[in-house]
Amino acid sequence: MSDKLVNLIREEDYLLQVFSKTKNAVYTNLTKEIVKFVSNIFRVIEPSHTDGKVVIVYNIADENILGIEGIKFYDDSILNHHFSSLTFQLFQTEGNLPKLYQNLDDAMITDILSKNNTIAYYYNNSEEHIYVDGEPIKIVNKYSSPSIFALQYHFLNEALHIYKNDRIKKISCEHFKKCWGEPKYIYFINKPEDSIQLSISEYLKNTLRGVDVVREYNVNASKPVDIRVFWREANRAALIEVKLMGRSFKTNGTDINTYEYDNRRANEGMVQIKEYIDKVDQDSPNVINKGYLVVVDGRRNSIDPKVASISVANGMHFANKDLEIDVANRFYLTHKNVQEPIRMFAEPICD
Repeated sequence: MSDKLVNLIREEDYLLQVFSKTKNAVYTNLTKEIVKFVSNIFRVIEPSHTDGKVVIVYNIADENILGIEGIKFYDDSILNHHFSSLTFQLFQTEGNLPKLYQNLDDAMITDILSKNNTIAYYYNNSEEHIYVDGEPIKIVNKYSSPSIFALQYHFLNEALHIYKNDRIKKISCEHFKKCWGEPKYIYFINKPEDSIQLSISEYLKNTLRGVDVVREYNVNASKPVDIRVFWREANRAALIEVKLMGRSFKTNGTDINTYEYDNRRANEGMVQIKEYIDKVDQDSPNVINKGYLVVVDGRRNSIDPKVASISVANGMHFANKDLEIDVANRFYLTHKNVQEPIRMFAEPICD
């Protein structure tokens, strides 16, 4: 578990609430063990990729509370994202392996959570609770992630949105400045992709902890994915495809001829990221992957033929224009491992 994740978990108050309810250190100690266990489970299962429920329970007397035989849980390779529920009973006796019960119905789960002399964790539909002798304590989640115990993609989302506002909006990144063909940021240079990829990848390297960031990562698709972020401690990866929208010079000289990167680029990016995710899931089935499309939007109005300056109305014309993604390409609505596109508008220097 990363230092940042540990610190965030320590900020939560559910442990204090558990002790306040029980006045018994056994409950709080077992809660800590549950936290460790759920954190390890969420190294194999990404909460945002499943609709299933997760239950982790201790019985204070170490008795089997289900009355049925479960699977001795010693290998997390048996876990995947296709389940209606996963229930684990943990035991205090050293060497006594956890028991796993798959796809218990709602009535059985409700019965487990309502029992006395138990401490349990319950994940359901992006909500988390600790149950103490049948009484729920809600775990407060302030993050853009279904669980506070699996925050890797939250940190990436957060970093990309900070990058959008701090580096792209006012074109304050030196690498990103090299994408432009003139000082007022009206036109891209010819083929600016390398500079924007370098800008994003270096920012993520310097911002995220415990990750490997690789450009031009080969996934055996039609072309390499632009950027891959891999969390070493969490068995997670993000594949990031970067597309630009706006008008670009056909050469990097003084030629007035230009061409347009329009919404077709965003649609191409969605198709590509779906292809990458399908390929990498086949090639690396034990790694959790999520696909991201980042669209850097440098569109300007009324700049063809070439202009040397731009008004606020024309320069900011597209500032609040959403991407037009074809219905067939909205994979973020149908596939849990594809993120909604992130559009980053770059403002020109206007007269």
